[in-house]
Amino acid sequence: MREMATRPEPVTAPSAALLEAVVDRVSRPDFRRFEAQLRSSGYCQKPVLLAGRVEVCDGGDTRRPVWSTDGEPDQVLRKACGNRREAVCKPCSERYRGDAWQLIAAGLRGGKGVPESVAGHPTLFVSLTAPSFGAVHSLRRTKDGEPARCRPRRARECCPHGIPLGCPKHHDPDDPCLGEPLCRECFDYRGAVLWNNVMSELWRRTMIYLPRELAAILGWTQRRLNEEVRVSYIKVAEYQARGLVHVHALIRLDRRMPAYRVDEVHAPARRFTAELLEQALRAAAENVSAPAPEELSGSPACWGEQLDVQRLDGNADERGRRASYLAKYSTKGTEQAGGLPYRVRRDGLDRLPVREHVRELVGQAFHLADEDTEGRRRLAPCAHMFGYRGHCLSKSRRWSTTFKALREARELHVREQLAKHGTDAVQRALAEAEPEDRIGEFSFVGLGHLTSADAYLAAQAAASARERREAGREARFDHHNGGGRTRWPQTPPEVMAA
Repeated sequence: MREMATRPEPVTAPSAALLEAVVDRVSRPDFRRFEAQLRSSGYCQKPVLLAGRVEVCDGGDTRRPVWSTDGEPDQVLRKACGNRREAVCKPCSERYRGDAWQLIAAGLRGGKGVPESVAGHPTLFVSLTAPSFGAVHSLRRTKDGEPARCRPRRARECCPHGIPLGCPKHHDPDDPCLGEPLCRECFDYRGAVLWNNVMSELWRRTMIYLPRELAAILGWTQRRLNEEVRVSYIKVAEYQARGLVHVHALIRLDRRMPAYRVDEVHAPARRFTAELLEQALRAAAENVSAPAPEELSGSPACWGEQLDVQRLDGNADERGRRASYLAKYSTKGTEQAGGLPYRVRRDGLDRLPVREHVRELVGQAFHLADEDTEGRRRLAPCAHMFGYRGHCLSKSRRWSTTFKALREARELHVREQLAKHGTDAVQRALAEAEPEDRIGEFSFVGLGHLTSADAYLAAQAAASARERREAGREARFDHHNGGGRTRWPQTPPEVMAA
């Protein structure tokens, strides 16, 4: 494997050595091919380097070679790593966020095979949090949005370890102490990691309890309710500064369709309102619990007291903003809590560049893994995730389209464009060939850019492409809104799929 250079951040004034290396790369005769590879990989920060060839089957057992990495810059093919985490690869996370927005927005306002009438279905935006496992420093606001004291106390109360239970400070959003326990000895690290580990099961049971509560409110049997309505959802898991996972979800009611029309999405009967759905959800969140594994002898997991439920109307812009909000958090990880985006080893725990609170959470995951002798809870592999073993984004089957469908549509669109307008004979031959007739043989060479100059050029090109996309969004927004200045708090990601 080749040794790769570390990725530098985009800088305005590169060093003399870096500038000389950049000039050398730009002066090479194969720079245009190198530039094309960067563009095709989406300017990935850590591209996967491959070596190999592609052949086309002309019929029978006859193969015709059409392309090889031997004629490419550095004799490698640069392929996007596809990592969803913004902290790992920003260009790839932008593409993932764009696909996630399409996935979420289609279930809110239609498109991608979902009818536009879905915007009239009863829909809730829900935030479910973890219970308290100990007092932590937090960012508080008054009703007017002004900064408030962290934990005001009239009397000077102390915990059993002599640590004051109050904090009179007004914390800034970037204050490093946010999420830190007031007393680490009092904080229940074991309970926190166990809750993260069981949270996915807690959510699954919540979605089971929700129809039950709907039936109880209506005075129906569950069988009758299941014949009338079905619950669709999409959720995103986000880490709080204290290291606990909480859930942002969109929940929608659809009419239950017969088996031969199960893929259709229609509005439920008028009796199923957003108010009724909210009432049932609050009851389900209050009553549901998930037992901890017997081998870990923990208490049942329940949702915390903080529950935010908002009803969504049929406004397409509002629903687009909600989709943007969830898509943004689909590219986040434990870095919001000061964690690491990669797996860690037990023997390297003391050397991790993290704060002590994070080190305690990771260490507790390893301790619990020792008790989970069969390894069914995957606590050790997920120690860097503070025990959470679920996916960042998940949905019910009927919410909308899938990531696979979006990526297949993008691939088909690229093939059609190359076949119609491509000027390169090799690209056209590959585009016109059927997928089963294309035979590729590749081997892994390395991960990351070969030199710092390559990484610098990719970072600068990615920044330029990002600016062009943002300018295009602004121009499109101004065109559709008469040049007005009113903007969304967060513009939805670009349309990545065809």
